[in-house]
Amino acid sequence: MALNNRFIIALQQISGYGSKTIKALAELSKKVCIETPQELCEFVNSSISNGLVPRVKKLIDIEELSEAIQKADWILEKSEDIGIKCISYLEPDFPQNLLKTVNEEGKPDVPILLYYRGDLSITKSPAVAIIGTREPTKEGVLAGEFYGEKFASQGYNIVSGLAVGCDTAGHKGALKAGGVTTSFLAHGLDMVYPPENTDLAQEIVDCGGLLMSEYPIGTNVNRYNLVARDRLQAALADTTIVIQTGVRGGTLHASNTTLVSGKPLFCVKFTNLSNHEKTQGNALLVSKGANYISSDSALETIANAISEPINSNSKTPIQQSLFDL
Repeated sequence: MALNNRFIIALQQISGYGSKTIKALAELSKKVCIETPQELCEFVNSSISNGLVPRVKKLIDIEELSEAIQKADWILEKSEDIGIKCISYLEPDFPQNLLKTVNEEGKPDVPILLYYRGDLSITKSPAVAIIGTREPTKEGVLAGEFYGEKFASQGYNIVSGLAVGCDTAGHKGALKAGGVTTSFLAHGLDMVYPPENTDLAQEIVDCGGLLMSEYPIGTNVNRYNLVARDRLQAALADTTIVIQTGVRGGTLHASNTTLVSGKPLFCVKFTNLSNHEKTQGNALLVSKGANYISSDSALETIANAISEPINSNSKTPIQQSLFDL
C-alpha cells in the first residue's frame, strides 16, 4: 500500500525532505505495506541507507516523525473543518492531466499532493486556460470575459489563477455563462490572494467550480509559489489562451510551460494596440510558436487543436470588433 496523505504531509514537515525525496519514497512505497509510524520510519531509513533515494543522507527517528505526524493530523483536521480536501498523485481520482505536469524546462514536475475546495470531477472535462497580465487594458478585460464565457458555455473548464486582471476576467466570463472554472492558488486555501477576490473565489466553488493548491493551510503567498503554480495551469488545461502580457510578465511562465509540453498556445491580437506594452508579450510568444486566435473561429480552432468535439449550437455573441486579427 503506497504512502497515504497523512504520511506524505508528515514527511513534508521534516527539514531536508523536499519534493524529489518524497516523490522517490512514494514510488518505492508502492511495493510495500506501510500502516504505522514505526513502519514508515523503518521504510524511510532503509530506503536511504540502501541508496534507493539519491542525494539524501539524513535519517529520521521516531520522535521526529511522530511530531511531524501530529502536525499532519492538525493540517488534515483543520482543513476538513473548512471544507478543504486533499488528494495525492498516487490516488486513482487524481486529475489525469496533472500526472503529465512539466516545468518550464520540460522536466517532469508532478505535484505530490493537492488541496482543493469544490468539485474535483470537473478536471475530467476539456479545459482551456485563460491567463494574462494583472494590468490589462479595457479591451483586455473584455477579451478575457468574452473567451471565458464563450468556452464555458460549450462545457469547457476555464482554468486560471484568480489574479486581478485577465485571470479575474476569465473566471467571471465562465461564471456569467453558467459554466465551471478552476483556479490554482499559490498559498493555503484557508486564505485568498488577492483578498479583493475573496467573494469571487467563493462564487467559483458555489457554482460547481474548483480551487486548488499544492500548499497546506497556513502557507502564505510568495514569488516562488506564484511561479510554481503556473505550471499546474498549463498542465490541467488542454490549451492556453493568453489575453494580454508584457515581455516580462508572469504570464510567460505558464505560456512557456505550455509550449515545452507540446500543447497549443494561442494569443489574442489587438489590432489597435499592436504597440502597447501589454501586448508585446503576445507577439513574443507568437515568435516562439504560439498562434493568434480569432474570436469568430475560436471554438473551431481550439476544438481542432485539442481534438475535442464542440457544440455547434453556441449562442455566445461574437464581439469581433473589440479585439481581433
